[in-house]
Amino acid sequence: MIFPDLSRRAKLVEEMDRPDSPEDRLFRTLAQFGPINRHFSRYRTLLRRYVLSDMTPARPGRLLDLGAGGCDIGRWLIRQCRQRGLQLHITAMENDPRVARYAQAACRDYPEIEVVAQDIRDPLPLEEVDYVFANHLLHHLPDQTCIALIRQIDRAAPRRYLLSDMLRSFWAYYGFALCTAPFFRNSFIVTDGLASIRRSFTLAEVRALLQAAQPVTPVTLHQLTPYRFAVIGGRCRADR
Repeated sequence: MIFPDLSRRAKLVEEMDRPDSPEDRLFRTLAQFGPINRHFSRYRTLLRRYVLSDMTPARPGRLLDLGAGGCDIGRWLIRQCRQRGLQLHITAMENDPRVARYAQAACRDYPEIEVVAQDIRDPLPLEEVDYVFANHLLHHLPDQTCIALIRQIDRAAPRRYLLSDMLRSFWAYYGFALCTAPFFRNSFIVTDGLASIRRSFTLAEVRALLQAAQPVTPVTLHQLTPYRFAVIGGRCRADR
């Protein structure tokens, strides 16, 4: 769509979320998430500041990665922990069994990562979890599901939780198209990426979600470049 309506969240189904999507294109998309996340999602900045800086060699940590995809972020985080002498166990949760199977194969050299297939709407395994992380998950969910998810995580009071996603705007939509269309072919990266932006939020909409969730731990909402936001909460100071 050349001129999509960006005034409100779009109700779309992304191709990779369809249970009958071609598996070869799905797996190619997962493989291409690495450079997309590295250049656009700012996950390294967030995880260094709010997870790695909070860990010590004397205190092993547990992290729940929601909507982990192919676990490119989880594998990077484990490599960082190994370099720093930190011990971290990651439970990587994925709704699609095909994606979970792909992630399990990708993590065969990372025993610190346990990949599980579970619907995000089911009760989460939050017991004894120190950190909760989600990248590009919230835009897949209806508003009420986002509110329930934030409330469930917040009430579990992990040390930190980080929920990061895209901001919906004209510049985000067309900027993503220009940056990705020439380079990512035979996958769902471009079409689903544009659909994701149409399904994503404005800052005002995220604030409304947080207000409805009524968090009981300190929470801050950060706007990140390019066209992103991060909700940082937990029982430790969220704005450290």
